[in-house]
Amino acid sequence: MNIRRPTDLRKKRDKQDVRKKYFIAVAGVVFLSLTGLALLAVKQSDFFTVRAVEVSGVPAVYGEQVLRDMKAFSREHSLLFRFLGADNMLAWSGDPDEFLDANPQFKTLRVQKDPVHRAIKIVIDVREKFGVWCGAGSGDDVRFIVDEGTATATESGVTVSDTMGECYWFDRDGVLFAKAPQVQSELFNRVQDSTGRALVLRDKILPDRLFVNMVKIFALLEVADINTKTVFLRDLELEEVFVDSVSDPTLYFSLHESPDFALSAIDAIKKSGGWGGLGYVDLRSENRAYYR
Repeated sequence: MNIRRPTDLRKKRDKQDVRKKYFIAVAGVVFLSLTGLALLAVKQSDFFTVRAVEVSGVPAVYGEQVLRDMKAFSREHSLLFRFLGADNMLAWSGDPDEFLDANPQFKTLRVQKDPVHRAIKIVIDVREKFGVWCGAGSGDDVRFIVDEGTATATESGVTVSDTMGECYWFDRDGVLFAKAPQVQSELFNRVQDSTGRALVLRDKILPDRLFVNMVKIFALLEVADINTKTVFLRDLELEEVFVDSVSDPTLYFSLHESPDFALSAIDAIKKSGGWGGLGYVDLRSENRAYYR
């Protein structure tokens, strides 16, 4: 009767472990070698070579800049792109989320591949400027250009702010997407926010249910010929804003009520002849106007 000693069993297991590790190592080397050869073949193959790249949705000059930025960004963030290069179709991602996140001025960006014609098409939807949002401190002190004792604007209608609060452009969805200059101007819509919030790029200046009425207020100011495009927001919990200008009374609006009714109310007050002598017009209650 053969009796195996513990040391013999241990030696046998050790040999099996060595053979298993050797097999795994060899298999790993073979796999990596085949993968490397496959990638090398893909890189050198003319079948995947990009013949044309088109950028749509932006002017041609800007499109060239976007293409350069995308290539530089992809080289930095994608090992596959860095290895295959920009001239290989497989290097391009069809949904470049990271690049889009880093460029909030683009609403959407898609990479479309055409294997038949070996072409790449980059389709961009750019956010358009609808107005400027300025945080607390960006509009408290304004330096006007003085001409013969009268405060006037520059020829462009812009006055420069002395303070250092942040200002950003926002689009028709209320999304902040680019830094804006520290200016006071009636050339574009402007929200002066003194609620103390610290917003950053890609933030929305208001919830959708409130911003839709903010857009209507801007439209109302233009149609009603109110001499300002600046709306002041001081307390977000109240969901109210006001408009102040030199030649018109202060107008108060509610953001949770549509201001559609306000135009007829303003027209009626103007026709009564007392508009210029009013201190304020309160339009915060639906279908009602209070003034003094």
